[in-house]
Amino acid sequence: MYKVAKKDGVLEDFDNGKIVSGIIKAGGTDSDAHKVLEQIEAWLPAVAKDGVVQSADIRAKGLEIMKEVNPEVAASFESFKKAE
Repeated sequence: MYKVAKKDGVLEDFDNGKIVSGIIKAGGTDSDAHKVLEQIEAWLPAVAKDGVVQSADIRAKGLEIMKEVNPEVAASFESFKKAE
């Protein structure tokens, strides 16, 4: 199981449901979300350091993949920023 390092330094378990729900909230389909998730899960082993990956890196990779899967949803997802 991978851990995600949040901006504030908190570590939490990698939750693939967050990726799926984020893409669907941005207007993507379930199929779009699972295509992105598959590629992120395949990418994780290459970037995780001691089983930890930065949340910003996951977001950037997800956006990169989404631009190929569905550019309109990628634009919507990119414009979304969590409140600080």
